[in-house]
Amino acid sequence: MASENLDFNFKSWIQEQQSDEYQIIVDSDQLIKLRTSYGEASINFIEIEDNTIVEFNIISNKDNLVKFYLHFELKDENHTKQLYNEMIDTLLGLKNEKTLKVLLSCSAGLTTSMFAENLNSVAEMLGLDYQFHAVSYLSIYEEAEKYDVILIAPQIGYMLNRLKESLSDKLVLQIPTSVFASYDALAALQFIQKELETFHNEKNIELKEECTCCGQYEKRILSIVIAINKAQTRIYYRLYDKNEIIDSNMIVKSSMNIYDLYDIIDTVLLKHSYIDVIGIATPGIVQDNKQLITPTDGKDIDIKIDFEEKYHIKVFICNNANAAAVGFSLEHPEYNNVVFHSQPFGFAVGGQGIVSNGQIIRGKNGIAGELRYFLKRMQLSDDAHKLVWNEKGALELVTKSLLPTITLIGPDVVAIYAPMTPDMSEIKNTLLSFIPEEFLPEFYYIKEPSPYMLSGITKLCIDYLKEEKTK
Repeated sequence: MASENLDFNFKSWIQEQQSDEYQIIVDSDQLIKLRTSYGEASINFIEIEDNTIVEFNIISNKDNLVKFYLHFELKDENHTKQLYNEMIDTLLGLKNEKTLKVLLSCSAGLTTSMFAENLNSVAEMLGLDYQFHAVSYLSIYEEAEKYDVILIAPQIGYMLNRLKESLSDKLVLQIPTSVFASYDALAALQFIQKELETFHNEKNIELKEECTCCGQYEKRILSIVIAINKAQTRIYYRLYDKNEIIDSNMIVKSSMNIYDLYDIIDTVLLKHSYIDVIGIATPGIVQDNKQLITPTDGKDIDIKIDFEEKYHIKVFICNNANAAAVGFSLEHPEYNNVVFHSQPFGFAVGGQGIVSNGQIIRGKNGIAGELRYFLKRMQLSDDAHKLVWNEKGALELVTKSLLPTITLIGPDVVAIYAPMTPDMSEIKNTLLSFIPEEFLPEFYYIKEPSPYMLSGITKLCIDYLKEEKTK
């Protein structure tokens, strides 16, 4: 159903949704804003011929970062209202997050506890919506997820670089010695404010960075990567046309369902008229180029058949770690056998993508690289869900995940996305206690896996089209 035939005036409907929680501002015929004291939602209307694309975007006032972003073609009233309500829930949810939460840590947590009390008093006196708490350094990783800023005392300054690597989404700072020694709360607050501004500016620049390392090809390929962590779901996509990126974006939501993928494809088709093949890199087991279990709700669905029947476009599905391994291979053709190990922050069990002599090792029904079936049954020093929250435990999980793969596959290189273990020399030295050095692979630390996943799924789509052509 085209948007001009939709018997539903969305713009008028929005203006009828008056609420004490937010102010509705009609900026223009193409833009409506919902403003609160803690964030702002923008609703953009983009007209393409006789159709309309609606774009939702939420920016938090606390850190000036995107907390919600999606777009869809305006053609179904119920779907439109559902997405609008999801956006409203996210916007109003920022009210509980508007306070800047700062975690202080020292060797025992005692001196930082006293400093935190002082900081809370001064922040309240100045009318700043800041909240300070303190913990021992032994609990810093487990607690960090709840905070925006991590402040460590000078006596544990040796942890600074490691914390910055592991907690790359957080602002991690060492309290200046003179400030900490004098308990100068005002100077500490000024220090935090200055560093926050720099951090947020750098984060916004990072989001615009792109990576492409695929060879020449003549087809138009829509590559989609689904990445899920404890905080949110991100869906990255790029539309390639003859090796040029002609469209790209990132959807940000608290959760996802298959309709989010429909909205991406519908919008891209509306803007660019045709796609030769759609590639989707997704978490979980992918069997025979089809994903039978959706990554969020666990329902059985054959994505390939569903999408091909709906859009009459060829579809290729791949596990996202496998796609990352292919993407890394494209960037490093000097290696024949590649393992990509992914273990997001806070996850006790990761997954692996394996490429041998240019071919993905998928295993029977796609089980290759599914570490969950053996890791928890290995002899670990503690429960895996406890080990993941400290550096030593995380190192144990990663190295014991790699041991079977290295001894069975003998890779030339292992690329590791595991924020808790950014030091590749630690991993190598730990593995040396099990495997002689001459058999160990090279190790690369990967800070952000999505560019590799995007490049990898694109290359796999090219190969898929070639195979289909020869049949």
